[in-house]
This record gives sequence, C-alpha cells and structure tokens, in this order.
Amino acid sequence: MSTRRRPAAPRSSSGGINEDEKKILGFIRSKQGMGATIYEIAAATSIQQTLVKKATTSLKKSKLIKENKGTKHLLAVEFEPCKELQGGDWYVDGALDVAKIEGLKEICVEILQRAKQKVVPLDVICLCLEKELSREQTKEILDNLVLDNVIMEVKSNVSSEHSAMRIGEVCYKLIGKKSGGGEARDGAFASMPCGGCPHIGLCTPDGVISPTTCVYYQKWLDF
Repeated sequence: MSTRRRPAAPRSSSGGINEDEKKILGFIRSKQGMGATIYEIAAATSIQQTLVKKATTSLKKSKLIKENKGTKHLLAVEFEPCKELQGGDWYVDGALDVAKIEGLKEICVEILQRAKQKVVPLDVICLCLEKELSREQTKEILDNLVLDNVIMEVKSNVSSEHSAMRIGEVCYKLIGKKSGGGEARDGAFASMPCGGCPHIGLCTPDGVISPTTCVYYQKWLDF
C-alpha cells in the first residue's frame, strides 16, 4: 500500500521561498535574538516537524536563517543570539566555560580558608572579586559551591561565631572535605542540584538550559 504524501507547498513569488518556508521564517524573525527550536517552530506554525526540518534546511542554504553555535536554536540572519540563548555569563559560543567556573570556585574557597573567622560575609567575598565579577556573578559561584557541598550559606546571629557581623547578614563557611574539620559530605540526594539552582525556571528538556546539558546535574548523577 502506498503512503500518501503531502503535496509540496507552492513557491512564493516573494523571495523565491514557498509558503511553509515563509511562515517559518516569519515566526523565527518574530523571536528575534532568542530564536526557536525545530520543536517550537512546529508547535507554533502547525507544520509537521519533518517538513519544518526540510524547510529550515532550505532557509539556511538561502542564508535567511542560521543555527546558533552550541544550541539547536535557529535565528534570522539579521539577529545576534541574546544573552539567554548563549547561556549567560558562564558560556562561550554556547558552551559552558567549565575551566573559568572551577577556577573562580577555587578562589572563593581560598578566600574562606584564609579568613581569620569561620564565616565570611557575602559583601567581603564580593569585594575580593570586584575586579573579576559582579555581585550577582559572585553569588552564582558561591551558590554552585553550596550545591557541591563545599560551603554552606548562613545568616549571622548573636552567637560568638557571628558576633562581628550584622544580624541577618548573608555569610558563608567551609564544610565537608575542604573545611579542614573532617566533616563527612552529605549524601548524593541531599546535594541534588536542581532544588537550589538559580536557573531552575529556565530549565526545560528542549531549552538552552536542560538536564541533558547541565554539568552539575550530570556530576550529581555520577556521584
């Protein structure tokens, strides 16, 4: 039994592209610097994914769209990928800059190790890294160390350990193997990264940030 195939869409008189390609190109352009994946295009245009793939291949050959390096997002050639699409400050050409992140994490650990007190305020760590990182970036690095069970976030109180700091001030202290105290690290389930991830709201199976591309989630699985 022969299978029926959808007739090829007629070529548009405008720009030499057919109606499917014109519809897809219009949607991609509407997404500007964010672009769109094959799945998103198919859902928005009601065109079958196989036909979307064929159309986008043709549009790429015609140099009307491009694929963002390191992701599956397609953009119109007149737009540059936005910061969110590139993964933010920690990505280079769509790839996570692991070496940079690990280096900054080591610097933060060293700051805590050299501190005279057991806890160090966030403001102090930010001051040490002000030439390299913004306050937000420093907080992200510290959050990753928390997920790694290397440090913990605490709020200062009236105890002797925090007596020199403002009440409620966000501080950090070393724990686990790098604390020098010999404490055991928490189990793998306790350190699952998703719960405390600052990007959890952007994480989707087919998104720029996803479980399949997250190095911290993979690290947790390999624990």
